[in-house]
Amino acid sequence: MQSSIPISLVFALMFVLSGCIAPTNMSEEEKEPTESAPIYVSFSANSLDRLEDKGEYYDLRSNFDGPILLLWIAAGCQGCHDWTDMIRESRDNGNISNETNIVSIHRYPSFESTEEVASVYGQNNSSHYASWPVLVPSENTRAINFLTGEMTDLDIYTAFDNPVTPTLQVLNEDGKIIWTSKTYWAEQSVLDEALSIM
Repeated sequence: MQSSIPISLVFALMFVLSGCIAPTNMSEEEKEPTESAPIYVSFSANSLDRLEDKGEYYDLRSNFDGPILLLWIAAGCQGCHDWTDMIRESRDNGNISNETNIVSIHRYPSFESTEEVASVYGQNNSSHYASWPVLVPSENTRAINFLTGEMTDLDIYTAFDNPVTPTLQVLNEDGKIIWTSKTYWAEQSVLDEALSIM
């Protein structure tokens, strides 16, 4: 019985004291300065090139005529499907005006192809058809400073606060993110909140 106590004590200490050990303090490491995200952001990216997408290439900045509801999506994201269906059904039944600016943006181009996104969201007979522009940026798509029109060194994901999927954001008419929700499953109250801000 006595030999089991020291062994138990050793395992307990290992569990309590375990953790990452680094040769230097993380705060002491030299960090390269990075450009901060502009407050007013935009970007241009390829679309699925459907009638709904207003062309093969979509410039968010030139399509501003009021606030935009952004929905960050992935082809395999069940929550994204749920949000897309709720938004489309709300448009179909008149709860959201067809004049309301909505744009879906593919979030993970290194993991899913444009074809996968198109098969889920792109066609009227798709399982989760998006009746608004669907953008398919690359990982190298850069953010644009909305006010100056100049390209930044930041990718769009960083500039838009690294959204996960699904993420809804409201971008005001000046290109400023004024509202964000990362609610996974579609909720009418969350959609209503976003629309009330718009």
